[in-house]
Amino acid sequence: MPPGTMKREKHLTRRERQALNGGPRGPNPSARSSTLQPGAHIHCVACGKHLHTVGEAETGPRTWSDVKCAHGSVFQACTSCVGQARVLLDDHDRTGQAVRAAAAWH
Repeated sequence: MPPGTMKREKHLTRRERQALNGGPRGPNPSARSSTLQPGAHIHCVACGKHLHTVGEAETGPRTWSDVKCAHGSVFQACTSCVGQARVLLDDHDRTGQAVRAAAAWH
């Protein structure tokens, strides 16, 4: 084989790898309920009430709403707590700190 005919295998750049993985730390599993593993629990971000277990058959109407922050992350809140959840997410958007979610309870 003549010299100069071998080529290196192409590698992805750091930014290309991050784009494929959903960011520098990978995808955010708490952002969407569809990415949670079966058996994981969904709790209201405002009051902490247990709303749903992922993978369970849904009987009746959904008792929660999805609330999105300015960064695009999606959180769940009881239909009665949507207003309080929006206040928490507005605080999160303004300060850049983690959402001050209520402690989970069943």
